[in-house]
Amino acid sequence: MIFNLGLTPSALHMPGLYIHIPFCRSRCYYCDFTSSAGRLDLINPYIEALNQEAERCVNYPIDTLYIGGGTPSLFAPPQIEALFSLIEKNFGPVKDLKEATFEANPESLTPEKAALLRAAGINRASLGLQATQNTLLKKLGRPASFEDFLKAFGFLRRAGFDNINIDLMTGLPGQSLKDFRQSLSEALKLKPEHISFYALEVHEGTVFAKQGVREEPDMAADMYAEALPILKKAGFGHYEISNFAKPGKESVHNLNYWEQGDYIGLGAAAASHKAGERRGNTADLDIYIRTAGDAGGPANEYSESLTPRQRKAERVWLGLRKTSGIVLPDDIFIEFKGEIEALRLKGLIDVDGRRIKINEKYLYLSNVIFREFV
Repeated sequence: MIFNLGLTPSALHMPGLYIHIPFCRSRCYYCDFTSSAGRLDLINPYIEALNQEAERCVNYPIDTLYIGGGTPSLFAPPQIEALFSLIEKNFGPVKDLKEATFEANPESLTPEKAALLRAAGINRASLGLQATQNTLLKKLGRPASFEDFLKAFGFLRRAGFDNINIDLMTGLPGQSLKDFRQSLSEALKLKPEHISFYALEVHEGTVFAKQGVREEPDMAADMYAEALPILKKAGFGHYEISNFAKPGKESVHNLNYWEQGDYIGLGAAAASHKAGERRGNTADLDIYIRTAGDAGGPANEYSESLTPRQRKAERVWLGLRKTSGIVLPDDIFIEFKGEIEALRLKGLIDVDGRRIKINEKYLYLSNVIFREFV
């Protein structure tokens, strides 16, 4: 459900708009996101439901757009056009936004779709790779090969994209340090503007969980440490725990999250935030489609209002995700002085006046640090 009483743009950003596309050709074995495989007949009703939800925030100012999934690139060209039509009708021209990102998977991206995205005003693409070894991709349940990825990356470049993110993963079953080093090297040869990589997490209900696959945190940590100097040498700035960008290519949309800004979420399982109040749409695809046009908007999965202390704590740990850290106002610094000092004495964070940041050596232990503020 969207907030109807007026979102207040944060001091740093206007709200960002996130649209969730919960459709996939097949489900990767590690995935626990809200997505449905084999229900492509629901795409058109889903687009209409998105339009009904979007009509509740007509002409609301936004400065970024992120279309994620699922697999947004699974949409056929007419469906992509319908999606952008509802965005422009309710929020204004996509090409006027500061940043507009579209997630794509290699097996479903075509030259026609890449050109259509660029013409619509999308200026940033995020392409899932995960690894360059086809044996590992099969173990992940990925429907695309590395060769498919290379073709898709070429489609984006030829369509005029000069801001592309590549996703990689660490700690995969059977993945060696040599494998990760090779994947990173091959990704860098393509000269992307942004690279993200994440450690494998095995969540309940996924294929990996049913197979008994276990996480490899030590191996993932070694891969993380291996990557840092390589990416720095290649000219990438390490601006967030898992994100690296060429200068000026940092994700503006995601920075809004980490700076505790407001955002609007459309679609099944999408969340909206306004000044400490959060609401999430139902993750059930059928219920979302059925209720999107209701007077109160789509059915809620949850809603919560943070207490003033919770809001301040969230501001701290979100800010600590950025490698530059966060400059805290006096009241927040004083309120959490005990936690800050304890972490400083352990060497986990650096403190310079009111600026605090995670010590670079311990970025991979960030969750341990975040728990102090949750």
